[in-house]
Amino acid sequence: MHSTPAIHSFLLDRKGNGREIDIAPADTLPVHPEELLWVHIDYSNPDAVAWLRGCDRLDPLAIESLLEETSRPRSTLFHTDLILDLRGVNLNPGADPEDMVAVRLWIDEQYIISSNRRKLLSLDDIRESLRRGTGPKTSGEFIATLAAHLDDRTSLVIEQLEDAFEQLEDNLLLEEYTFLRPELTKLRRLAIRLRRYLAPQRDALSHLIGEPPPWLQKREKLHIKENINRLNRHLEELDSIRDRAVIAQEEFINRLSEQLNTRMYTLSLVATLFMPLGFLTGLLGINVGGIPGADNKFGFLLVSLLVAGLATLQLIYLRKKKWF
Repeated sequence: MHSTPAIHSFLLDRKGNGREIDIAPADTLPVHPEELLWVHIDYSNPDAVAWLRGCDRLDPLAIESLLEETSRPRSTLFHTDLILDLRGVNLNPGADPEDMVAVRLWIDEQYIISSNRRKLLSLDDIRESLRRGTGPKTSGEFIATLAAHLDDRTSLVIEQLEDAFEQLEDNLLLEEYTFLRPELTKLRRLAIRLRRYLAPQRDALSHLIGEPPPWLQKREKLHIKENINRLNRHLEELDSIRDRAVIAQEEFINRLSEQLNTRMYTLSLVATLFMPLGFLTGLLGINVGGIPGADNKFGFLLVSLLVAGLATLQLIYLRKKKWF
C-alpha cells in the first residue's frame, strides 16, 4: 500500500461503524458495494493536492471545488454526484467564532471526499461516532449528521451571544457608555458576520432538498429539513440581536445627548448668572476718573453688597421661571 496525503480515511460498514484505513492511489479506490469510503484531506498540503488531482473518479469541476481557497455555502448536483460546501463556527483555541471554517465535500453513494484547511470539530465528532459504532450509515446520513453537528455548535455560540447581549442591556443603566460601546460593537459585528454565512448555508441545504441526489433517502431529507428550520430560528435570533443592538445604540446616543444637554444647560445658567456681574465689575474696574465710590472707604463693601444683591435677584428670577 502506498502512503496517501489524506488526513483521515475511514471505511464505513453502513452499520454505524468505521475504521481508519490506508488507501491505494486515487485511481484504485476499491470499495465493496456494501461499504462507504470517506477520505478527508488538507487542501493546503501539496501532496494532498497531487493526490486529489490524480483521482480519476472525480470530475475536474469537483476537484477544483474541493481545492478552492474561498467559497460560500452551496449545493450543486452534478449528475448523481453532489458538490456541497458548508461552514461552521470556529471554536479552535484563540480563534474568533465568527471566523467561520469551511468544509468542501464531493459525495456520491459510495464515496465521500471532504477537504478543509483548519480543524473543524464537527468532523471530529463524526470520526468519534464511527469509532463508537454510532456513526452515519449512508452518504445522506453523513450530510445530515454533519449539518446537525455544525448547527449544535452554532446554537452554542448564538446562546452565548444572547446571554452577553442581555447582560449588556442590564448594565446599560449602571455603567458609562464609553465602557459599554466597545462590547456592543463587538457583539453587533459577531451577529452580522454569523448571519452573513448562515443565510447562504440555509439556502444551500434548501437547494439540496429541492434538487436531491437519487441516493438521498426520505428520512435523511427530513433530518436536513429540521436543520433548515433550526437555521431559520438562528437567523431570526440574529436579526433580533441586530435590531436590539440598534435600539441599544440609540439609547446610548440619547443618554449622551441628555448628558451633553444637561452640561450645556448648567453652563448656560452659570453664564447667565455671571454675565451681568462681570459687566458691572468690569465697568467699575475701568481705569478712568469719576468712578463712583473711588474715594469712599466703604466703596468696596458697597460694591460687594450690590453684586451679591444682584446675584440674589437673578437667582430668584431664574428660580421663578423654573430654569433650574
